[in-house]
Order: sequence, then C-alpha cells, then structure tokens
Amino acid sequence: MLVASVVGPGIPVDGGSGGRAEDAGFDVRDCAGEVVARVDECSPGDVDSLVRAVTAAAARWRSRPAHSRVRAMLDWAAALDGERGRLAELLAAEAGALRSEAELEVDRAVDWIRYYSGLVGKVDGRVFGGIPGQFGYTAREPYDVVAGVNAAVGALALFAGQASLSLASGSGYLFKAHAEAPLAPLMMAELAQAAGVEPVAAVAGSTQVGEYVSTHTGVGLLAFTGRSPVGREVIAGSVKEVTPLVMGLGARNAALVLDDAALSTVVPAVLHSRFSRAGQEWFGVAHVYVHESLFEDFVARAVALADRIKVGPASDPDSLMGPLLSRQRRQLLETALAAGVADGARVLAGGRPPADLPDGAYFAPTVVVDASPTNPLRRDEVVGPVLTVSSFGDVDQVVAQANASQSGAVMQVWGRDVRTLKSVSDRLEAGAIWINTADGLSPEVPIGSWKSSGYGTTGGVSSLDYFTRTKAIMWDLTPLSDRAPSLAKLAHATKVGGAANA
Repeated sequence: MLVASVVGPGIPVDGGSGGRAEDAGFDVRDCAGEVVARVDECSPGDVDSLVRAVTAAAARWRSRPAHSRVRAMLDWAAALDGERGRLAELLAAEAGALRSEAELEVDRAVDWIRYYSGLVGKVDGRVFGGIPGQFGYTAREPYDVVAGVNAAVGALALFAGQASLSLASGSGYLFKAHAEAPLAPLMMAELAQAAGVEPVAAVAGSTQVGEYVSTHTGVGLLAFTGRSPVGREVIAGSVKEVTPLVMGLGARNAALVLDDAALSTVVPAVLHSRFSRAGQEWFGVAHVYVHESLFEDFVARAVALADRIKVGPASDPDSLMGPLLSRQRRQLLETALAAGVADGARVLAGGRPPADLPDGAYFAPTVVVDASPTNPLRRDEVVGPVLTVSSFGDVDQVVAQANASQSGAVMQVWGRDVRTLKSVSDRLEAGAIWINTADGLSPEVPIGSWKSSGYGTTGGVSSLDYFTRTKAIMWDLTPLSDRAPSLAKLAHATKVGGAANA
C-alpha cells in the first residue's frame, strides 16, 4: 500500500499521493528490516504548496473566535485519545516502542494539546502608560508557519507540543516526519484535519526534504529536536534567511546519587530512565555519579536488574525493553561501545545483542564502569541502552564535574537531606533539575536547553514567548513644538504655495 507523504489543508486524507507511482516512494521498515508500509516520495513542489496552504489556513484560524479554536483543539485531542490503540500499533511497528511506551507517548500528546488549548486567545502584550507624553504597548505576533523537524523517537509528543504552542499563538504548524517513522505523525495530522484544526500539516520524506523545509523562506520559526551533528547543520542552514530557531539537541544527561539516597528506589528509576525506548529518549539519563559509600552496592543492583530485563519485540507482552529504531543504529552503538572499551571502560552487563535475538536492532541493557570523563562513552552522544557509572567523594567536586559537561538539558539528583538537595540543584547548570524523579515532564513546566543542548524553551506559558515575535507600538502625544522646537518654528515659517505651513 502506498501511503500519502503529504497531509494538510485542502489535501484529501486518502489522496495525498497525487497518483504517483509506487516505485517513486520509500519503504518504512520495522527493526527486523521487514517492510511495514511504502510512502510516496515528496517533492520540493509539494513542500512549496503545503507551506502556502498552511499560511493561508493560519490566517483563517486567527479569524475564528477563540472558543471555536479551543473546541477544535479539544476535538483533536479527543480524536487522538480515541485512536490511542491504532497510534500505539503504528509506533510499535515503525519505531519499536513497547505498547506501554507507545500509549504513554499518545497520552503525552493529548495532554499537550489540552493544556495549550486553554491559552488560545490569551496571548497578550504589555502596556507602557507611564512614559510622559507618550503611550505604547507590545503585541505578541504569530510567525504564520512554524516548522518542526524532529527525531523519530517521541515524535508524537514533540508534534503535539510544538503544534499546540503554534496554534495557541495563532500560527500554523508543519511537521517534517522522520523517514524511519513517519506513519504515526501522518495519521496525527489527518486527525487534526478531520477535527477542524486546519493549519496543522505533516510531510514525510528524505533528509533532503527535511533540509528543504528547514531553509524554506515561508517558514517563520523552526523547531528542531534531534542529534547534535544534525542540529549544527540546521543552525548553519538558518543563517541565510536568518530563521529564528528553537533547538533541543542530543544530551548526555547526568544523575547524581548522594550518600543518603535510597537505592531500592533510585536504581529501578535510573535504569528505567536510561533503558526505556532502548535508550533513545532525549530526557533519559546517560551517566550516573554515585557517592563512593554507595557505589559498589549501586553497581551490583544495576547489573543484577539489567540482566533481568527481557529484551524482545514490541508485540511481545513480556518484553521490558524493545529494539533500537534500526539495524544501523545498533551498528553505530556497537562501534561506540568498542571505542569506549578500547579507552579503558569495562562492561559489567550487556554489551551485545541478546543471545536469542542476534539479528535486527536488539541490544541488551548495558552497564559500564571505569569510563573516564574523556572516554567516548561519556564525551560523545551515545544513542542506545548504555549506562555509564562513576563514583565521587565530595559533593562540591561532583557538581563542578557535572557542570564541566557541555550538555545542559536534564539532570537528576537523588537523596534525602533537603538542604543538600536544594544546594546541589541550585548550582547545577541545566535547563531542568529533577529531584528524586526520573520523569519531571509536564506541559505546565517550561524546560530550556542550556549550553550545547540547544536554546529556547518548551512547556508552560513562558514558551509562548519563543513561538511568537514582539511588535512594539508607540504613540507620541506631545505637540511637535515640544519635541523639536527649532524644526517646528522652521516648518511654521515655511511657505508652500504662498501659504504658511502650519
């Protein structure tokens, strides 16, 4: 079956392929390499048409009463909730998500849309009434088209967060679906159109299509989430058109386990943080600093638990961890792990595909020690279920060491003493600090990306500032004679056509 690669305003849900031949498309495969579907190839002309259509739809969206827009967004959220099972099936097939992981992603998407629907019509500016003789105010203006170019894992939540922010701001939204996992996002856009959320669209295609969307002159704001090397290319490409960006790049998120932490709680939480979605979640922890008094116990518990995690297909209800997105990603992980071991790291659990699943994209949960701060496993962005662990003795030193990393997305802190937890959290340099939790995601809470992890904020009311642009309007109420006496006198004395110019 040939799936349409373009979904948007004025494009029939069942007719987006435009009659193109099936051999003009590309295959979507599961982790075993089996073809799940075939998607027709998108052209630059398709993107041009879609950007124009979204721009026009955004103008119509802004002209609708606020209550009508709110209702449409809530209808979209309800449609996603109603298709939770089907969307989860697609995520399992194309992205290897376990059923529980896929359903959680759909739930998060629904939560984002419902939250931001409450901000429709409430994007306000400021009034400056205290300037003598003048009156001014600011307005937050939409960008017309916000484009999202995002990673394959977590795509639905990213789609919903960026789209609903755009809709609340009065902008349209165009999602570039990852070529390895486009089916669920395309269905999400179809549901938006059916719910009456007209200015939401999606397009699937190759890397070249993503580059074309990223540099399109009709895109007012680009939101990117993905690997750092790709993100740096996006930043470079934005220079020509000076396109504003919101960037969430790959991060080496760290967890600090203090000397009074309860390991019975910490170890399962930290391992779940790293091994959910096979270590491909952007907010998952990658390295753990453990106080020396707990280090051996932490490692022993982590290794024992990692060895008990059953790796298997997303369709197997007994699986506790699914596959990586593709065989290529598994090969990249194997190369990275080999480089880390060559540099002195020791693998205590995992380190290879499971014995009963040697093919496909499966990889065992892996626990590594003795990786120095310069080891590739700690220095570089490693995508996959590999957790590195090191010990520390002094809190001040470990805070400094954690801050020495250029990664600045999420850090976790585990312990019991409130004063120490507060002190450590205040000094850590990251966009989000999660205390005694491995998942602090909520639509109400803004998360910013610090350092090389990107820039901009998503979540909360303050994120609207990044998805809008400021316009300042100033009125000068004083007479010209008070502002520029000499020029006023000259203007009054000047005769035009024989009459004094007053």
